[in-house]
Amino acid sequence: MKKIVLLGFFLCWMSFSWSQKKESFIYTNAKLTKVLSDLEKAFEVKYSYVDSLVVSHRFSVPKKLYTLAEINTEIEKQSTLKVIQINDRFYSINQAETAVNSEKVIPLQEVIVEEFLAKGIQKTNQHYIISPQKVQTLPGITDADILQSLQQLPGVKSPNETATGLYIRGGTSDQNLILMDGIRLYHPGHLFGMISSINPNVEQTVNYYNKAVNPKFGERVSGIIDIKSTDKISSKTKINAGINALNADVYVQMPLVKEKLGLQLSGRKSYTEWLQSPTFNQLENKVFQNINLEDFDNNNQFKFHDYSAKLNFKPNNKTEISLSSLVIKNDLDYRNIIKTDSINNQKMNIENYGFSLNWTQKYSQRFIQRTLIFYSLYSFDYLKKQDYDTNKFEAFKKLNRVVDSGAEINFSYQIKGQSNFDFGYQVFGNDISHLFNSYNQDIGVVLSLKHLYNVTHAGYAHFKKDVGSWLIQPGLRYNFYSQMKASSFEPRFLLQKTISESLIWQASYEQRSQILSQVRESAANDLSLENYVWVLSDDNEYPIQKVNQFTSGIIFKKNNWLLDVDAYYKTITGITSFTLGFLGQNGNEINHGKGFTKGVDILLQKSTASWRAWITYTYQDSQNQFDALNEGNYFPSNADIKHSFNLAFNKKWDNFLFTAGWFWHSGKPFSTINDSGEISSYNSKRLPNYHRLDLSGSYQFQNKKGNTFKIGASIYNLYNRNALISKELGRNYANVSDFITPRYSMQEFYSLGIMPNVFFRVNF
Repeated sequence: MKKIVLLGFFLCWMSFSWSQKKESFIYTNAKLTKVLSDLEKAFEVKYSYVDSLVVSHRFSVPKKLYTLAEINTEIEKQSTLKVIQINDRFYSINQAETAVNSEKVIPLQEVIVEEFLAKGIQKTNQHYIISPQKVQTLPGITDADILQSLQQLPGVKSPNETATGLYIRGGTSDQNLILMDGIRLYHPGHLFGMISSINPNVEQTVNYYNKAVNPKFGERVSGIIDIKSTDKISSKTKINAGINALNADVYVQMPLVKEKLGLQLSGRKSYTEWLQSPTFNQLENKVFQNINLEDFDNNNQFKFHDYSAKLNFKPNNKTEISLSSLVIKNDLDYRNIIKTDSINNQKMNIENYGFSLNWTQKYSQRFIQRTLIFYSLYSFDYLKKQDYDTNKFEAFKKLNRVVDSGAEINFSYQIKGQSNFDFGYQVFGNDISHLFNSYNQDIGVVLSLKHLYNVTHAGYAHFKKDVGSWLIQPGLRYNFYSQMKASSFEPRFLLQKTISESLIWQASYEQRSQILSQVRESAANDLSLENYVWVLSDDNEYPIQKVNQFTSGIIFKKNNWLLDVDAYYKTITGITSFTLGFLGQNGNEINHGKGFTKGVDILLQKSTASWRAWITYTYQDSQNQFDALNEGNYFPSNADIKHSFNLAFNKKWDNFLFTAGWFWHSGKPFSTINDSGEISSYNSKRLPNYHRLDLSGSYQFQNKKGNTFKIGASIYNLYNRNALISKELGRNYANVSDFITPRYSMQEFYSLGIMPNVFFRVNF
């Protein structure tokens, strides 16, 4: 008993001593954000606040020793803010007139890693948070491209060097759900996916999940990329504009009614149809290799644009309503003379647009309702036509259309203590169709035609509870697919143990399902990067994909060192040979299969005030099995990259920032064909190892009026290594028998060469 009393006395004494710890400070009209950052480091505490509350405040104190409580008191005296202690380590900052006692404050989700890889990237117990406008320069990336930035994280790869072709833990890109204010994105890229179609200069937050996904998210079985533009109503008109070697963009925030109604507008437009920069020429060479498209000019054009708008309405401090809209468009118009009597014309139009209505109602500090209504349309229209003379031609047409709409209502209740309960209901419909049509002046042949729709009803619940050093997050999702008369129960679970101040252990389990996916088209098409179409599950030819994932890992932080290790094992059922681009030897039958992926993601990072270095490594074993292929044996999946290694470093000198990164991964698998053009083995060979070196740099400064300017440059693949990154099988249609017995030819694709880019940005 005496030992227990002594232990209690010791802990209380340590806590009291810590609260009385003094540090020396001196500030003269310093930014409050800088003061808070210094306090967090000096006293090992954490402040939660909205940036707009503190950014305008300045702070001054004479040089002497201060306790944390004394500094907090001075902050309150010199500002309109209230510093509220949540517990021994966490503090919340609110407006003084609206501050409430600590029992009623709902703290923000705890951030485990404040700066993961770079400033502007954070990690919580469940996901990553990326603030694109705050992200420091990353290797080879000019304008903080959201999808390219994700590729810096361990376990996220794009072996085809596109921004949109993200392979996350053995999953394919169509297994990733990408949301923009609730709008579903089916084509999140420009220039055939080489850059993302999400304007990175809009003020927004990106939440990226690769495990223990909150059950409110369904629809896909791999990564979740949930992008939310700011709900903040600006107090004055702000303009952020810039230009790089591909496009120009502008982002405007303006108040319409003070503190009640605000408008955000963004637009980005390519100028590649008027001016072909060296950056565009390098992308063109990469995208259109093996394709009879070259020498773009003012007549033969590829162009893109994207626009967004958001209206925020806050009639009172309990109600928030926002209306968002988005337009993404890519256009190709190319015409060339192949022979003296033959003219080839290819036209492509890709559109993805939508809108959403978000309504948040705070019934109390603990009980919140969120309602979402959304609509999204994806349209792909491609025409390849070859004219021989006025009366003879051959043409191929491809159409793909996806209509996605629905609604969701969510309720969140914070129970006294560190507990939270979320539950909700969703209903959404998918209407998907595609057409492949080959025709000439005499006859037309429909190669493929399908139109399916489904309405999904989903209910979910999620509970979060802190029990001492343990964090428990169980969840459950139920889906009912009305047209297929099928359903799925999807349990989700996260367990976290804080072993010490430096060490955290996590484990998770989840089930997820997916009813729509992309399949490789079997018709002739010159556009190799766009030869997939969206299809909907029918529980027959295209079954429902289902995934189980187990993870376990640790996070160790000490003395500015960070070690993050996460191991996982994932199984999947419901995949098809069409999804992988494989057909049987004796026909076009669709083979059903299953697969597994096991791997480990590792990050080691060292940070200081002026530089940061990190190493990431991923091991992965991803295999698939089909009864009618490869004699029923497992073989590597298309996403199987055994080893991946990144090494990066950034350094800051005053207003200059420089970063470099070296990227290496083992080669992708590829299939082989025999002399007759038939598949002789499935992913039995490997491409050579891939590596490149990227550099980026930027300089930021302000003028006397407070306007911020930023200039920078990047070089992708500095040593211009021409690596073989893919071998793809293309269907041959030389004669009628090819429609019955598939024959293939092999095409080789090489990496992007050295690509410079420059940018200039201004905020005023």
